[in-house]
Amino acid sequence: MPDLLDIADLHVLHGKVRALRGVGLSVRPGEIVALIGANGAGKTTTLRAVSGLVRARRGRIRFDGRDISRVPGHRIVGMGLSHVPERRRIFPAMTVMENLRLGGFLRGRRDRTLAADLDRVLELFPRLAERAGQVGGTLSGGEQQMLAIGRALMSKPRMLLLDEPSMGLAPLMVEQIFRIIAEINAQGVTVLLVEQNAAQALAMAHRAYVLEGGRVVHSGAGRDLLHDDAVRRSYLGVKAAV
Repeated sequence: MPDLLDIADLHVLHGKVRALRGVGLSVRPGEIVALIGANGAGKTTTLRAVSGLVRARRGRIRFDGRDISRVPGHRIVGMGLSHVPERRRIFPAMTVMENLRLGGFLRGRRDRTLAADLDRVLELFPRLAERAGQVGGTLSGGEQQMLAIGRALMSKPRMLLLDEPSMGLAPLMVEQIFRIIAEINAQGVTVLLVEQNAAQALAMAHRAYVLEGGRVVHSGAGRDLLHDDAVRRSYLGVKAAV
């Protein structure tokens, strides 16, 4: 089966700083693929390049067989690729329902499946249904993360980019968010996940890539990397077995 996302020799500059130095990775349909690494390794930049928020200096990004390296972000969303950014980025002055409906804006009012998809999102996130008329900025951190994911799902993506979904959340809420990610994937949405909780990300990912200094330095099955001594020592804070 062809890759849904294929990145080759990706280079990105932030001013004069080379944020990505030839990143290459792939994501197959139906997978959860994790990107892990230290702060500044290039994980967020990779997601932002895929979703059109930053431009590649060199390299190629293909989604569903099409080169999207120069495609505007709103068109990328329309192609079936949605990005849940770091720190949620919901619209704090808008209600929960307004945020969700905005997520489906590109589909247009004539899309007859829009209402059904809204019902599915509210079924997936019952807490959002309870707070439908509440202003987004008054939600807890976990509820805002649910809203950010729900808003992205309203565009009916084939692939979801998730950037640090557990950041700043209490442990019980982190467990809930990871269960929701697994459920979304089970429903057929492919996931590319950047996550600070590397152990939990590797435990749930089908495959994973480790970034360091803007380059891929390790890759493999998620559970294999979880038990790899070099990865455990460098990224999971675990001493290698003697």
